[in-house]
Amino acid sequence: MEPKLKLFTDSAADLPHPIRERYDVGVVPLSVVFGNREYKDGATITAEEFYRLLASEPDLPSTNQVNPHEFVEVFAPYVSAGYHILYIGLSHRLSGTLQSAVIAKELLKTDRIHVFDSYSASLGEALYVLHAAEMAESGLAAPEIVAELERHRQDAFGFFMLDALDHIVRGGRLSKAQGFVGSLLQIKPILHFTPEGTIEVREKARTTKKALQALIDRALAEPVDFANATVAVAHTNAGAVFDEFVAMVKEQLRPKRVITGLVGPTVAAHAGPGGIGIFY
Repeated sequence: MEPKLKLFTDSAADLPHPIRERYDVGVVPLSVVFGNREYKDGATITAEEFYRLLASEPDLPSTNQVNPHEFVEVFAPYVSAGYHILYIGLSHRLSGTLQSAVIAKELLKTDRIHVFDSYSASLGEALYVLHAAEMAESGLAAPEIVAELERHRQDAFGFFMLDALDHIVRGGRLSKAQGFVGSLLQIKPILHFTPEGTIEVREKARTTKKALQALIDRALAEPVDFANATVAVAHTNAGAVFDEFVAMVKEQLRPKRVITGLVGPTVAAHAGPGGIGIFY
């Protein structure tokens, strides 16, 4: 009989509540900071509360990674109970959170903790959690699940458009001059997750409508059989535009399954409101 497996991820995955509850996934929160106030993503602040603060606060928020001792605190009871743990985390190129999980494994001195780097974020990260949960339910052990996730990572993609350029300018992805001109011209940058887990600007669209179609076109260019695929579509409080994009995904990609969700504080602090992304 295989040992029991406990799945963990972090709040950057924006894991939809039905998936979290269905598979009893532990979510370790990163922190979001407004001025001198720090909140735990999903624990002391909801996504809806975050967007209200984002619209009213004069300063842009920042985020803090999970520290190793926070991971030790949540991992230790399961290690003591004989579980194997699989933590699927935010790209190490975007946060030190994944390294904190590695350090926690070393502190607990066990080989029953498995750490997987999604090289992604938001629902791109959540898709790995969903795949892992389904494989665990079918009886696969942690090493087998990790091997399958690594195979999927070779074909995975994440494309997203941003609406609020001030957030990405502050992050250094666009220069201040580009951000100023882009805002004047209503340019919508299209970004993607690279195979190394970094984020790069792929192209720039002149209107939201063109940006949405560019996301679809980028997905269609990938070697994916969407008829047998699960795709995820996320937004940073984009309103009706998000509903329009979900309809485009279903009509043009015709995937087997679509997972949708609102991006939470950890990722939205850097992406800003009005953004939309598609992940496989």
